[in-house]
Amino acid sequence: MPWTVLLFAAAWVAIPAPTILLVPPHPSSQDDPIHIACMAPRGFLGANFTLYRGGHVVQLLQAPADQLEVTFNLSRGGNEAPGGTFHCQYGVMGEHSQTQLSDLSEPVQVTFPVPTWILALSLSLVGALLFLAVLVAIVMVIRKVKATNAQKKRERESCWAQVNFANSDMSFDNSLFAISMTKKIASDEDVATLDAHSSSTAASSVSVPQKRPTSTSSSPEPPNFSTFRAPL
Repeated sequence: MPWTVLLFAAAWVAIPAPTILLVPPHPSSQDDPIHIACMAPRGFLGANFTLYRGGHVVQLLQAPADQLEVTFNLSRGGNEAPGGTFHCQYGVMGEHSQTQLSDLSEPVQVTFPVPTWILALSLSLVGALLFLAVLVAIVMVIRKVKATNAQKKRERESCWAQVNFANSDMSFDNSLFAISMTKKIASDEDVATLDAHSSSTAASSVSVPQKRPTSTSSSPEPPNFSTFRAPL
């Protein structure tokens, strides 16, 4: 295989990926600048570096002829937040003045701490929501307890009503029984009285002789003569 073919194939072989890191001081807010360093492996001096964020080119820098790395300085521009996920890549001139590009570096995530007032507001909202949840739970428990007590009270009243109704029925039955017994005793007494009266009437009718009625008229009765014939 000719050497020219080997050199041409080597020109398209990917070179090692760079190293990326976040340089202190780390940003404390979105208004603070971001410093990201990108370093090529040993032997690739004066490379051209490209910084990407989310697949879009953010910045281009070339390292000095005797340096392996560059530092990207990012600040907030316009309405776009500077944070996010970043990658970097470098390229060097190969044979026949063709650029060789490295693989992308590992990602670096740039985040910002939450402002104190936002944290306080979030905690206040969470506390208010928890308080409301506890309050609703207490109200539900109280309503459930009241409903249970009311149900028990209705059941007790229903039991008392049934007992009183049964007692009333029993009293009414007892009253009817007492009245019926009174009537029966009175009836028996009346029968006994009638029997006694009948007996006394019968006894008096037997013991007292019948007197012949006498006429109270002033006219005398005609004499009653009987004629006897003397025997011969």
